[in-house]
Amino acid sequence: MTLALVAALTAFAAGLTGAWSPCGFSMVDTLGEAGRGRRAVLAACAAFTVGAVAGGVVTFGALAALGAALQLGGSALALGVAVAVAGLAAAGEAAGVRVVPQIRRQVPERWRRVMPLPAAAALYGLLLGLGFTTFVLTLAVWALAGVSIALGSPLVGVAIGVGFGAGRALPVVVMAPRLRGLGGRMLTSMMERPQILRRLRLADAAMLAGLAVAIGAGRSAVHLHVEAGVGRRARRVGGPDHELGPRGVGGVEREPDGERVGHRRRVGGDGGRPRAGADVAGELDAIVALVDAL
Repeated sequence: MTLALVAALTAFAAGLTGAWSPCGFSMVDTLGEAGRGRRAVLAACAAFTVGAVAGGVVTFGALAALGAALQLGGSALALGVAVAVAGLAAAGEAAGVRVVPQIRRQVPERWRRVMPLPAAAALYGLLLGLGFTTFVLTLAVWALAGVSIALGSPLVGVAIGVGFGAGRALPVVVMAPRLRGLGGRMLTSMMERPQILRRLRLADAAMLAGLAVAIGAGRSAVHLHVEAGVGRRARRVGGPDHELGPRGVGGVEREPDGERVGHRRRVGGDGGRPRAGADVAGELDAIVALVDAL
């Protein structure tokens, strides 16, 4: 749950940064256009928010589902990749490197003319929430996509989607209803002061670094849990009449005559030879121990 929260906050910051795109600016004007009435503007803002969150959940939830289908979640390699992706993106954001690959596309302008405003706003929000249908203003968007796949956790994927969609929507719904006053002044500052975007990218860098630490902590916890689980299984198999076999997991039992046999006592008639399935039983116990640990 902690990892999902950190991922959602990182995605929220990335969504906020995305408001500095040409589409983000145009959404404020589109939803807050004078003459529509405050109720109509608020309805459009609500529809835009729903669409943005839905778009985020679709994208990052689907990427997480892909990772789960590939059975990447929880593996040491996948967690290591997630840490590396988040860490490299954090370094890139801190250095202010150019965002690549870039998607130079904007939302369809004609929707605002041929559709009721709430419907158009919902579709605009959906496109912006999807993340990869318009300009990308931060490396965090690409990094979160990679992290979603590597972790393969539907919970984390949905959390990232909700956070990203909410971040995309917040600046728009704050400024659009106040376009003639404070919202208009905020929009002007966004367009005229690029240092604001630079500060937001630094915030993205900090959030990505925190996400990398959270994933790394989860990786260490998984490693310790596996070791502890294997140890518990070994102790459960072991006992006063058992000793650990050469594999360190499967126990072997000694018969009164001192012979080593499998975990079940042999049934007579084998001439004192070890039971043929002993090695197989040992292998099965090793597999069961690892499954229990995971």
